[in-house]
Amino acid sequence: MKPVPFILNRFNQPLYSISLTVWISLILILSLLSFPAMAAVPLTVQLNGLEDPYRENVLLFLKINKMKDDKDLTERWIRRLHKNAPDEIREALQPFGYYIPKIQTNLNETEGKWLATYTVDLGTPATINARDIQWSGEGSDQPVFQQSIEDYHKNAGNILIHADHETAKNTFMNMALSSGYPRAKFIKSEWLIDLEKNSANLTLHMDTGALYYFGDITFKQDFLDPDLLEKYITIEKGTPYSHDALLEFQQNLIASNYAKEVTITPLFNKAVDQHLPLNVIMKAISPHKFLFGIGYDSDTGIRGSARWDNRLLNRHGHHSEVLLKLSQKEGVLRAQYNIPVVRPLTDRWVSTAAYEYDETPGTKSTTFDMETAFVRRNLSDTLFYKGFLIASNEQFTIEHEPDENTTLFSAGGTYRFSDIADSMFPQHGHLLFADLRGAAEALLSDTSYTRLHLKGRYMFGVGENGRIDSRLEIGTTWVDNFAIYPTSLRFFTGGDNSVRGYAYESLGPVSEHGVGTGGKHVLSGSFQYDQRVAEKWVLAAFVDAGNAYNDELDELYIGSGVGFRWLAPFGSLRIDIAYPISENPEIDDFRIHIGFGATL
Repeated sequence: MKPVPFILNRFNQPLYSISLTVWISLILILSLLSFPAMAAVPLTVQLNGLEDPYRENVLLFLKINKMKDDKDLTERWIRRLHKNAPDEIREALQPFGYYIPKIQTNLNETEGKWLATYTVDLGTPATINARDIQWSGEGSDQPVFQQSIEDYHKNAGNILIHADHETAKNTFMNMALSSGYPRAKFIKSEWLIDLEKNSANLTLHMDTGALYYFGDITFKQDFLDPDLLEKYITIEKGTPYSHDALLEFQQNLIASNYAKEVTITPLFNKAVDQHLPLNVIMKAISPHKFLFGIGYDSDTGIRGSARWDNRLLNRHGHHSEVLLKLSQKEGVLRAQYNIPVVRPLTDRWVSTAAYEYDETPGTKSTTFDMETAFVRRNLSDTLFYKGFLIASNEQFTIEHEPDENTTLFSAGGTYRFSDIADSMFPQHGHLLFADLRGAAEALLSDTSYTRLHLKGRYMFGVGENGRIDSRLEIGTTWVDNFAIYPTSLRFFTGGDNSVRGYAYESLGPVSEHGVGTGGKHVLSGSFQYDQRVAEKWVLAAFVDAGNAYNDELDELYIGSGVGFRWLAPFGSLRIDIAYPISENPEIDDFRIHIGFGATL
């Protein structure tokens, strides 16, 4: 083909050259671009005779169904996909044991619209005619492996279901890994189908491999003292290898809150006499963590919080916390220093310094305290113990009475147990809280006292979306000189989280000027029914009762009402409309209680 001549510049250098073939190609491309894009051929796919899970799996396998909305679909392509559909349907049904289904297909075109129809009769599932299950290798004679075969034959079904076979394989392998055989393997795993008899012969041969034991553990990290890490080791050298023990060890190291990533590698190439060394690689977490929260309730108004954690203060695992909480009627500034002790995963020695401000309708107080405590909590934080010593100084004012300044050196303990599901709307659970503390003038305190405070909560479900939520609070105090007994230790009731229908901490003993002073004792309870009406919406009806008192419980104040909640992962909104039943309220004497909290 004769090329187009070069076009030369004034220096006789070619600017470009182009062949006639390229010209023709460009013309064709431009011609094609001038035509509108072809629309997809309309296609509908119907599948009859199947219910889930069979129907769902077949639709996943059917390419004609997955491609029906493809913009490049053509009639030729539809016919090809339709031809392959029966094989795809059979493949989709085989995992459920159906190898010879009856399939009727039909492909129609009407006025340019296509309809592909598939009617499936499952037929009879394939049955297992024979099973050949064997363990071989060093540990094959162990009772645990022989028992596993007996258990398999006892529990196995007669229908060939692929998922059951895979589950059995996983069970056998996990048993080997938990029994000290980390190199167990499958030698033969197959099923042979006889389509004429619609039956299968199943074979599963496994080799345990050699028995291994845990050997030396080597940590590879540069941010924690090796002596501290030794206390986190939960694997005993010389015991048989166990995958479960290895997993527990890894999870405990992550739960220590020092490492963001922990990799444990068994070193088979360095094993001596089947004693398996472990290599532990740890990557440090980011030392600094910041948390912020915002909320509102009708008792204390707008509130906010900020917290700073330094989680890797030094190589000994010490960490610190600084917390600031502010609202219109309350304030807390607290600094805390934590030292891991005894069992570092659960135990801490905690030293705290705090400044607190609190205001009730008739009292104001500012408290400075220093606490040292032994704290133990389990990994799920459902069980908590604390034994403590507190030195505190509180300045408090009761309206129309002289200011008081009280110093106490208190000792005591706190216990909390909770078992409530981690859910936005738990239907079952319970909680128990107990705090006992006291001080003595003989030990330099301004007055002697003993104080016991108990709280309980119990929930149980009603149907699929309802629950009963009940609460009980009991508190009692013996105090030598109540006049100088700090208001922060006295009991109050009334408000959003107590007896609704009454003002915040308005119930209890009053002074001669009618000002609430708080009491030595408290008794309150709540009974509430919650009904979930939508994923994030709950309606509530409740009755609360309680009072704070000094010597005798003269009256139990009752409040009742209805409310609703909006649930969200980051917080919740609570609105209650409550009537003070004990005060014979009029229709417009209701009180609205609002609460909202969110972590940012």
